[in-house]
Amino acid sequence: MQLRAYADASFATNDDQSSQLGFITLLVDGSGRAHVLSFSSRKSHRVVRFVMAGEVYAFGAAFDEAYMLRHDLERLYDCHIPLTILTDSKQLFDVVTRGSHPTEKRLLIDVAAAREAYNHREISSVGLVTSANNISDSLTNVKPSGALELLLATGVDRTPVVQWVIRPGTVSPCPTTEIPGV
Repeated sequence: MQLRAYADASFATNDDQSSQLGFITLLVDGSGRAHVLSFSSRKSHRVVRFVMAGEVYAFGAAFDEAYMLRHDLERLYDCHIPLTILTDSKQLFDVVTRGSHPTEKRLLIDVAAAREAYNHREISSVGLVTSANNISDSLTNVKPSGALELLLATGVDRTPVVQWVIRPGTVSPCPTTEIPGV
């Protein structure tokens, strides 16, 4: 088993020019069967002046939710459950995984928190997906993507990932490979 969190933001798309943040968290077994555990689509409470700022805030919200869910599931099943976060922002992906710095100074604290979670292995792996394949894209845009519809219709997450940063030893030591009750 593993947790997958997809994060997305749309910059200044609301009527009041505010940004929309969204994420979806899935529990996925070894064969790709997925169960939606939580999702959120909300207007950003913080002022977003750059596209990357929205992506960072969505990534942080997705991590916070997935981390809490993982904590509860690990206590329930008494095993380690890897956490994967996927984004469609190449710039955010590079900042979190490669240690580069954002140009916007206001993002330094949020990016540092994401990087620290990654470096401390609280995030097992980070993936870059295209916007068309980002499941959470439907939560932030008016025009829905087919990725979420496909997931809900089939119950399987087979999202193609453009680029991965996978750490060795991220395979779940849980005794079961199927999601209980699915």
